[in-house]
Amino acid sequence: MKSRRIVSLLAVAALATTVFVGCGSKEAGLKDGTYTAQGQPDDKGNTASIEIEVKDGKIATVKYDEVSSEGVSKLDNEEYNTKMKSVSGTNPIEAFPALEKSLVEKQDVASVDTVTGATSTSNNFKTLAEEALKSAK
Repeated sequence: MKSRRIVSLLAVAALATTVFVGCGSKEAGLKDGTYTAQGQPDDKGNTASIEIEVKDGKIATVKYDEVSSEGVSKLDNEEYNTKMKSVSGTNPIEAFPALEKSLVEKQDVASVDTVTGATSTSNNFKTLAEEALKSAK
């Protein structure tokens, strides 16, 4: 009887710890404001940037883009989007909003899913989001 009670208490303690640790990974308690980060140009001259707006301690909006050295956004480059869609199955028009939406919904950079066919973009997005949110913590 006594050992059963101890096992039960240990099980409850383990469950409580799991719940608290799992919930603690969210970007909770962020300072309201607009936070930005910009990466270095990649080997093709594109520079990634992110802008995250925090309202009421939560991520409210996210804007991510990659811009060429000529100042052309990948979102506006029709030829590039068509080519990327045929090569990788996705393109910036689909991938950027998916990443932005995921961060707003999940409120946790680590939980943002990588977009299939846009692994580099997904990794850049997560890196810049972490960098931008450093100031908000």
